[in-house]
Amino acid sequence: MKASWTYIDGMPGLNAQLDSWLLGALDTKAAASGERYRPAMALNTRPATAIGPGTTLTAEPVAASGRVIVYRETENNTLPNGTSSVTSQTVYADTNTGQVHRAADLLRPEALPRIHTLLSNTAGYNPKPLPNEAAPLDIVLDDQGALRITTAQTGTGNRPARTATATIPAQEAESALGEFGRNVLSQLRSHAPVELPPAATQAFRHVNCDIVPCAALTYDDGPDPRSTPRLLAILREKKVSATFFMLGIKAAANPAIARQVSNAGHAIGNHTYSHPNLTMLSAAGIMNEIGRAQASIQAATGPAPTFMRPPYGATNATVRQAVGLPLINWSVDSLDWQSRDPNVFVPKVLQEITPGAIVIMHDIHATTIAGQTWLITALQSQGYHLVNVPELFEGTPLVTGQTYRSRPQRW
Repeated sequence: MKASWTYIDGMPGLNAQLDSWLLGALDTKAAASGERYRPAMALNTRPATAIGPGTTLTAEPVAASGRVIVYRETENNTLPNGTSSVTSQTVYADTNTGQVHRAADLLRPEALPRIHTLLSNTAGYNPKPLPNEAAPLDIVLDDQGALRITTAQTGTGNRPARTATATIPAQEAESALGEFGRNVLSQLRSHAPVELPPAATQAFRHVNCDIVPCAALTYDDGPDPRSTPRLLAILREKKVSATFFMLGIKAAANPAIARQVSNAGHAIGNHTYSHPNLTMLSAAGIMNEIGRAQASIQAATGPAPTFMRPPYGATNATVRQAVGLPLINWSVDSLDWQSRDPNVFVPKVLQEITPGAIVIMHDIHATTIAGQTWLITALQSQGYHLVNVPELFEGTPLVTGQTYRSRPQRW
């Protein structure tokens, strides 16, 4: 099975619609093999046939003008008997409101009987679908105003899907369009540059870690003027977004380095001011450590961290109540500080990592930096998307006082 799709950052409604369509198709294909879809199925370490050979999913923009982006979502299936079938749906996204519309929203309700009459005169149309079988309309509106309408009815067993297609010329199609359809046609005819929302220009990328295998590389105890800039260069070269859990005392001593981390688009977490074992402190002492670190990191980078990591991963009820932030620990401990040898800690991480994992390392050790190109290259070759903590948990709200070690599974 193969899948390819394109997100548009700053369009959460459209991205959510793409995710829903992809997950629905992936769940269906996995169920046919007696499984439930998991991101691990997309790793290059698994057989390519794991979730259904002969299926290709694509979701790509096919037109964009002014405030409209048109997406085509296509599923191409090759059945065991060698026959193939293609089903598609087209969605229309408004970049101004963020709303996503199904193709049928282009039409006036009164136009639907005429549509079905046209389709009934084409080969393959069955007005009486099988039980539990939907026959949605896929409607493509071109910039000339013509409508191309397709209905597909899914097959069962070795029976391929049936499709019927009809085209309504522009002069007739105009009377079938509703208000939304006329607005879309006006935008398409303008051939104006697409007007993306301001959020699309920000340093944020949408990724759904329920679909693709993700892992978060995290680095503690910096920033360090000798090693952190070298790490930033590697992450930039490998196009990786990471998370830095900074000590307040280090951020205060190296504000320019802390700012480089922030400016590069990486996430920053609070790692206390001076790295004490918080379980040994009073509530007031814990709050003082967290508060001083917040102030130092914010002074250096601008925003204040929205999550923290307790030194040594040490927590108790008092810590969880006093920190005032979600606690991010880890599921894979590289022990890079202990071995100080990439030949030891890199294989350890590669052996233990699974989709949704959080990996702990330290950007204060030259030996840790020395192993990053090897580690990142190996993970990316396996199919991992290396994301920061907010990206890993997108769609899963982080709760103050709760401890997180990995992204939870969706089932």
